[in-house]
Amino acid sequence: MKIIQNIKFQYKIKLIEDLLQNSKYSEVNLTLSSITKKNPTDSYNLLKNFIQKILNITSEEKILNDNLVFINSFEQSDTEIITKFIDFYLNKVNFSNYEISDYNKELVFTINKIKNEKNITADDLFQNTLFYQAILTYLKSETVQFLNNQHAFFSTPTDLNFTNTRITRCYFLLIDHPYTSYKTYKNKFKSKDLAMNAFLNSDNKPLEYNLENSMLTVTRKNWAVYNNSWSDPNVANTLRGVILKKTDYFDDPDEFFASVVLHLRQSGYDIPLNYSLISEYLSSDVPHRGDIDIKISNNEKKILRREVESFSDQFGYDLS
Repeated sequence: MKIIQNIKFQYKIKLIEDLLQNSKYSEVNLTLSSITKKNPTDSYNLLKNFIQKILNITSEEKILNDNLVFINSFEQSDTEIITKFIDFYLNKVNFSNYEISDYNKELVFTINKIKNEKNITADDLFQNTLFYQAILTYLKSETVQFLNNQHAFFSTPTDLNFTNTRITRCYFLLIDHPYTSYKTYKNKFKSKDLAMNAFLNSDNKPLEYNLENSMLTVTRKNWAVYNNSWSDPNVANTLRGVILKKTDYFDDPDEFFASVVLHLRQSGYDIPLNYSLISEYLSSDVPHRGDIDIKISNNEKKILRREVESFSDQFGYDLS
């Protein structure tokens, strides 16, 4: 049986090789999409064979599908500021082919289709995330996928980075003042030490995501590393990233949400900018700062400044 399976797989390799050699890139896309829907494991192995060649092709024709949009925030609940608005707005403008989900959930969904792996490690993701994302886009090829995400962006020596412009259409990064973010953890844990550990990731432990008996390692790192990884100019320019400040959401929500729509338009989505729809959304979801009445000692500020000052300066955050 394995001999027959190997013969069939070698045929698929030859098929993809011939299509690439003859620059039939649209046919490569259709072929890989068809194989993925029938046998995701074969698709995964084929991509491992051809990904470097595919990423080096400069043609405008699609080989991979660029239908992922990442909504990035160190604090997961903050992603809802953007995703709830997107859901409302796209419904109103009859943009129907989209889905809002959690990246961790979609990763587990995809990996479980490829292999029976219950402990999805950071090393696994460093080596294979591009393949998992590519398969996800083939499985849901007609759907723009807005994915909230807490994984820090990473690069590898072989350029198999967290994602690639051939897979990701664009992304958003929502950042908050570091002191405000720290206060959230201090309020949650009722402990300065636990809050500091969570914010600074002092024990260098990843987050864990559990679903359907699978445990996924989430490499978020600390506040500064996470935000710096997604605000890096090379990353933002290559992947069409836009950086939004949570303070702007409170101070000028109309323009904050207008910038969300404009970024999607600039990324190639045919979506009108309609301020009346933004006003309609805000009439039922008015932003409230909800400042947490928690003090930060001078010693805490000193520790935080040491870790985040260089990054915070880029965004004009006052750390006095």
